[in-house]
Amino acid sequence: RTNLPVLRSIPFHAHHPLQPANMKSIVAISAAAIFCYATVVVAFSPAKHASRSALFRNSPITPFTANTALSAAAIPNPMKSLPWNVKKEKEREARRLKAESAMLHRELGIAEDATFEEIQEATQTLINKAEAAGDPKKKIKVEIAKDKIMQIRLNERLAGIAVVTEDAAAQSAAEAG
Repeated sequence: RTNLPVLRSIPFHAHHPLQPANMKSIVAISAAAIFCYATVVVAFSPAKHASRSALFRNSPITPFTANTALSAAAIPNPMKSLPWNVKKEKEREARRLKAESAMLHRELGIAEDATFEEIQEATQTLINKAEAAGDPKKKIKVEIAKDKIMQIRLNERLAGIAVVTEDAAAQSAAEAG
């Protein structure tokens, strides 16, 4: 015989705090507390940049963005309508368009003030070279660059940013009258 104590199973008392029925409620309360804490942390954490915050976006709610709670509560930024901010935003957009246009013009190898015919000629030359080399990706890139240049020029004309040359003004006058 050994002198080791005999371990007997100790039954739970009806009101013991670790009773299985009480464990479920403890787990449920703990889960709810963790969820509330996480919600508060996310709600009050600062955005990386205020203009990127969902509260200041002007984008419409679509089925793809409706799943976030903040997109439903998006409010317009009242500061955007101030005259100096409108002016800054127009200047920022003009700089962005100019930089993108310069990159596209370099890609096609043409000057930024190139005429429509020069753009068409350069595009056709590059497309012919791409077809001769058997490179369909290059052909597509050239076509996309030309289309983007045309779109940027259209946007500039619509926004009143584009400077109309004398030749273009004379051509427009001849077509109108």
